[in-house]
Amino acid sequence: MRGLALALCAALLSACAPSAAQAPIVDQWRAVAIETTLVELGVAETGRLRFRGGLALSSSDVAFGGLSGLEIVGEGELVAVSDDGAWFEAQLMLDEAGALIGLAHARMALMRDETGEPFANKRAGDAEALAHLPDGRFAVAFEQTQSIRIYDLNRDGPFGAAQRGPRLAEVRRLPPNAGLEAMAADEDRALIVGAEGGGGTTPLWRVALSAAEPAPPLARLRLPVGYSLTSLDRLPDGGFVALQRFYAPVIGARARIVRIAADALRADAEVAGEEWATLAPPMPVDNFEGIAAVRTADGGTRLYIVSDDNFSARQRTLLYAFDVIEPRAD
Repeated sequence: MRGLALALCAALLSACAPSAAQAPIVDQWRAVAIETTLVELGVAETGRLRFRGGLALSSSDVAFGGLSGLEIVGEGELVAVSDDGAWFEAQLMLDEAGALIGLAHARMALMRDETGEPFANKRAGDAEALAHLPDGRFAVAFEQTQSIRIYDLNRDGPFGAAQRGPRLAEVRRLPPNAGLEAMAADEDRALIVGAEGGGGTTPLWRVALSAAEPAPPLARLRLPVGYSLTSLDRLPDGGFVALQRFYAPVIGARARIVRIAADALRADAEVAGEEWATLAPPMPVDNFEGIAAVRTADGGTRLYIVSDDNFSARQRTLLYAFDVIEPRAD
């Protein structure tokens, strides 16, 4: 993850240091006090998205932060991974109209490697992408080691050892801090995995969980100049939604939300997708790195996005909710 320049410097300095998330944890999960502040986007709608509430999340707990992968499961349970090697869970709180107004029951736990031990340092535990599998397990992609692990939180809780996931070909060509950043499960239980990139195109892989050999890239995603791919999730209609991030010191942060049709992901294709919205100043924008899509009770599509604060006082953990505006029938 290239992210903001200051965060990159900090990441390089701490790559071999113990993970900041490794605060003493007695139980499998420990409660974390999260303060939430309502955030207004400044507009009711942007592109194909209707704003449905925003929160700035903060905590005095030094382990909280760095949220880089996001899923919403069950009845509004938020599951995220930190790029400092930790799990974060909380319950979404919605008002009577369905708008996001808060979080409850927040808790954290250390992630584990294949031996059942916490990751030794940030490089080993740099979790950047999260995918909820149809069987209830979670796949996690680790950027600096360009690897995938499978976790069964329902069976093992956060103390269970990871299972080594499928391998991808050509990942050694990826820069150490611009590697595997986005992942989603398709309808056939295969993983769609994307590298961060940074303008031009970036590779997308499709790999079965049971694949014995490294899977070659399937297609390439076209990115606007200065943008990088930071997250993917499967939409209720079978397509995919991609989150793309931009940062430049003078211009600041921006984010694009793009829909990718399922049939666009074919061998050797160059995929652009359909832009649903761009978030840019004066909207409150930060380092958005996680996106999750869910079906609403009325049959619509709700998106949640979260930003990675890089454990920096200069950044914020923002959690936004949007409903997709369906096109009018002619």
